[in-house]
Amino acid sequence: MKRSLLSVVALLTCALTLQAQTPGLPNDSPDVVAARQSRDRAEVARLQQVVGDARREAEGTKRFEAYLRLALFNVWLCEAAEAHQNNEVFKRAAEEGVAAAEKAVELNPKSSEAHQLLGDLLNQLIPYVFGGGMRYGKRSTDELDKAIELDPRNAEAYVSRAISYYYTPESFGGSRPKAFELLTKAAEIEPHADSPHIWLAMFHLQAGRKRDALREINLARRANPDRSFTNFVYSQVTSATKKGKRKPATGKAK
Repeated sequence: MKRSLLSVVALLTCALTLQAQTPGLPNDSPDVVAARQSRDRAEVARLQQVVGDARREAEGTKRFEAYLRLALFNVWLCEAAEAHQNNEVFKRAAEEGVAAAEKAVELNPKSSEAHQLLGDLLNQLIPYVFGGGMRYGKRSTDELDKAIELDPRNAEAYVSRAISYYYTPESFGGSRPKAFELLTKAAEIEPHADSPHIWLAMFHLQAGRKRDALREINLARRANPDRSFTNFVYSQVTSATKKGKRKPATGKAK
């Protein structure tokens, strides 16, 4: 059984996950296409194999693109692990992903994608480390802000930053209005991306705006109907919508 909607924060940014496209990587290459499909199906074992292959490539070549791919695949493994509530796999993927993204940033500090993945993975790691918010919170937002600065058209960075804004207390710089603003901007930049609409649906639902939530999750399903995360959120939205439509029981009180 999957976790409640409010506990899906751990997914970020896979938000954050993430839309399948990641600038800087050949998104139509067989390994990326296969990994994306495994993410959509929440195939943990298959993604672990993909991550293992990517790790060996990165260790062997020491190339920027290889570390970027390894970081991305670990983000997708986090999403699949969350679907099965496998905390051990999730934490290990987040840790390895952070290390890979750090190496990518080191090799190419002007890469918006590398900074975005690093910020996203640091967010993923926060719930699994003692004092994670204090330890990684600011660093994560700094990385995401850097990603946006380097490429104002990086929709994934806006999604990840929006999630951070939404779940960070106002006293520590959080802002729900800014979260909605950034997600809306991400949807404008990438109109066919699913992630902005998934998170808009979640945020609308948590705010009690069920009709808006249903509209957004249907847009996400139209963009990618096979993604497990999307279908999970859809089930939460439709369940809440049905409850809202139920008529109160009639009859005299006893």
